[in-house]
Formats: sequence, structure tokens, C-alpha cells
Amino acid sequence: MLASLRRRTAALASAGLAVALMAGCSTTGAQEPETDPSTGSQETTAELSGTLTLATSSDLGPKLFIDDFTAETGVEVQGTYAEAGALGEQIRIQVTSGTAPDLFRSAPGFAAPSSVLNLANEGALRDLSDQPWAQYVPESFSRLQSVDGETYAFPTYGQAMLAFYNKDVFEEVGVEPPTTWSEFIEIMDELKAAGKVPIALGLADNYIMQFLPFALAGTLVDGLEPDFYEKLDAGETSFVESEGWRKTFELFVGLVEDGYTTPDPLGMPGDPAMQSVASGDAAIVVMPSAASPVLAGLMTGGEDRMGSFAIPATDDASETIVPFTPDYLVVNADAKNGDAALAFLEYISTPERASQWAAEVGAIPALTNAEPIDNDVNRTMQPFLSSGQVAPFSNHGWPGGQVAGALMEVGQQVVEGSKSIDDLLAAMDAAYQEAMQ
Repeated sequence: MLASLRRRTAALASAGLAVALMAGCSTTGAQEPETDPSTGSQETTAELSGTLTLATSSDLGPKLFIDDFTAETGVEVQGTYAEAGALGEQIRIQVTSGTAPDLFRSAPGFAAPSSVLNLANEGALRDLSDQPWAQYVPESFSRLQSVDGETYAFPTYGQAMLAFYNKDVFEEVGVEPPTTWSEFIEIMDELKAAGKVPIALGLADNYIMQFLPFALAGTLVDGLEPDFYEKLDAGETSFVESEGWRKTFELFVGLVEDGYTTPDPLGMPGDPAMQSVASGDAAIVVMPSAASPVLAGLMTGGEDRMGSFAIPATDDASETIVPFTPDYLVVNADAKNGDAALAFLEYISTPERASQWAAEVGAIPALTNAEPIDNDVNRTMQPFLSSGQVAPFSNHGWPGGQVAGALMEVGQQVVEGSKSIDDLLAAMDAAYQEAMQ
């Protein structure tokens, strides 16, 4: 998939812009940094000065370090903060006009026009492969931030697609988090028999249609069919032919048809579904971990009464793969203060600071050498992160937004009963082909 999209985005970029951006890739004569053998971090000895321009979707992470970075380096940091969608549109315009900041937030993969791989393919981003923290980027992120083996983004933190549950409900019914699909179904039966809604599902908000399938596809597609996307790009397979994607939707639809979810999920919005778990009417909600602080805030007892587990999709617990996807900072290839941008990334990449940033935004440290955070979500994720049993959210590897759009629209019709799983897979194939044209 990367090769064909690289060819297409390169063809679309104007020759003048490409030349200008590629020219900005040359590095200045900074001194060679020294490595701290205890952390793998390097202390920059180059002379730094001037102003670093930074644009992200929130100041929550950066504000922890900007003052100390300035005090230690003498570099002033000029931050701009905006909602992710608006920021992405602004960055796209700025890159085209040559006015983009030195360091800015970029979405994973091909998720948006200003996302990492789209900009990297245009020559708009600096290659960061030689940076000391690059060795600690999870291998599973490679298809979201690498082109021809070169790394173009720094993962500030990650979020996982997990099942979040009300501990009081689990204790009342006498069930424990499952590790296999059979155990999962047994728990569904026990919760249902106790008068609880096993899984709160708010499909009135169509984006939630993605959550449970993504959780299952981590194992069934990325884990058991790992070459699917390479073969899809080569025209050697399709969503219709994918055993993993078919099984994903069969399991998902089966949960709805067997009465293990909200009785009318298409009539339930996402927020009330989450609230039903907080109140104890329902037991489980599947969602990105970034939303877990909201659920914890709704629950009596707060975070202490909220648990989490990885959704299994087979009867072999060792096969479970958790969707885990990053948020990124990238360096403008034409940065006016590129040395300062690299120094800032190095500064925030230490194990302690990487964890502090993640904790501040309620997320999971992305770098593999980061200090684990002592909360339920991070305790759930650490075994999977340590063993490499993670894969990106499915939609972050899809070109454009067409495939995700097809999943959300036709997926709702499958739940409604007006379309079949075959129809859904065919719609995803058609959307993929449209995105590739």
C-alpha cells in the first residue's frame, strides 16, 4: 500500500514545492551528541538559540517541559494550539505555502492530508531515523510513520482500543476479565442472566461502529493475516477475500444478534452508552483508552472502580493483538530552527518525560523505554507492549477516509439487517479502490 500511495502523492505534488522541501532536508553542522548509557538518551552539545515554533492539538503535554527546555537551552518556544482537525487543515495550507512551524502535530499514516505519510512522501518532513530515541519506537508503528525504512515522526503517546468495565458489576455477578473468546462469551451469558446489558453499544453515533471491529481485527487481521495489507496493495487480495475481516464482522454481528449488546444499538448514542456502564446497568464498553478518563469521571468511585481488558478473538490467549496507535510530532523539512526542533524531541524522549507527557493527557507512553504509568489502563497494556502484541488502529493504515466511511455507513445497515457482511466487505473494497485512484 505504501509504495503505490507514495507514487501517487509524489505525482500530485508540484515540482517547485518538492524541490523547495527536499532542499530543506539538509542538516546544519551540529556537534555529535553524547549518549547516556543508562537511558539511551543523548545530550545535545550543539549551540542552540532563537525561537522554536511548535503547533499541537493541546498544550497539556508541551507545557510540562517548555519552561525547563528554554532555561536549559536558551531557545524560546512559540506554541500554537488548536483542535486536531482544524490544526491539520491549517498545517496543510502552511506546508504548501512554506510557512509551516518547525515542529508540529501530524496524524498517523494516511489518515488526513496533513498526516505523516502524505507529508513524508512529498518531502515535507525531516528524516528522523538517526535520532537517539528512534530505536525505542514500537515496530508496529512502522507502517504509520516510515517510508523506505526511514522514520519521519516522534510518537508522543499512544492510545489502545480496549474493553472498559464496571468493577462493581463484575464483582456482583462474579465474573473476571476473559483471556479467550470462549471465556468472553461465557461472561456475556452470565452478565445477561444477571439482568445486565453485557456490552453498551451506542451506534447512533456512527463512528462507534469502528470500535469493536477494530478491537477484533487486531487479532484476526493484523495478528493472523499479517500480510493482508501488502497483498491488498499488490492487488492480490481484497476485503471480500480476507478471512480475518470476514471473521471480524461475523463475531461483531453475532454479539448484536445474540443479545449481548444494547437492545437497540442504532438508537443509542455513544455518551448514554458510556453512562449506562457507569451506572451499572451495563457492564462493558469498548472504546479508545483516551476516552477512559471520561468514563472514570462518571463512575461512583472514579478510576478505582473502572477496569479494562483486551478483547480476545480466538481461544488462544497468546494470539491476542491489541490495537495501539500513536499521536505524532514531526519536524518540518524546511524548518527555520531545525536543530531546536530535534533538541526538543530529544529532551522529551527520556523515559521519565515520555511517561509524564502520556500521564498528563490520560494516555499510554509510546516509546518502549518509557517508564510505565501505574494505572489500570497501563497495567493492562504493559504485557502486550512488552511482547510486541500490538497493531495500529485499522483505519490509520487506510488511504483517505473512504474505507472508514464505508465501514461506518454500511456497517450500520448490516446491524439494521438491510445489508449483509458480504455487502459491507464489497463496499470497503470499492472505497479502497476509489481512494487509490
